[in-house]
Order: sequence, then structure tokens, then C-alpha cells
Amino acid sequence: MRPYEMMVLFHPDVEDSKTLAEEVGEIVKGLGGEIGKIDHWGKRRLAYPIQKRQDGFYAVLNFGFNPAQVTELDRLMKLKNQVMRHVVIRRDEE
Repeated sequence: MRPYEMMVLFHPDVEDSKTLAEEVGEIVKGLGGEIGKIDHWGKRRLAYPIQKRQDGFYAVLNFGFNPAQVTELDRLMKLKNQVMRHVVIRRDEE
């Protein structure tokens, strides 16, 4: 397992971004990952409009994950309608 970090940007229209972040964590667990920490940043103004939206809810997830499953995680995140953007980054070994 390697350490990864994922930042997720949710639509500003969602009612509970914390629940959505937990759902993303369950997707990671379903693919064999281990969730370390979920950091909720709340609603923030975007630097530029995305999908004609000016705001969005941010969440950062730290987790251990099998590198072979990253493409599947990326595919599943693209299928979620509430997610505007996401990025998965491999962190340095700690």
C-alpha cells in the first residue's frame, strides 16, 4: 500500500458535503484502501467558474491504496454527479 491524497470538489448545491466525503471514503475502502483522515474544508470560492458555478465544497482524503486501483478510483469518481473535480496524488513515504 502506498500513501495517497485526493482532493474532491463537490457541487455547491449538495445538502451535506460531509456525507458525500464519507461516501467517497467508502469507495476507497471498497477498492481495498485504508482511509487515514478526511479533512472537510467547507464551501469556498473558486478561482474560475467550473460548470458555470462560482463556489464548491472541498474535501481532502488521505489513504493507503494499491497503485493498480488508482485508475478504477478515477473512473468511479468521474461517474459521481456531485463531484465537479478531483485529483489523486501519491504522497511521499512517511
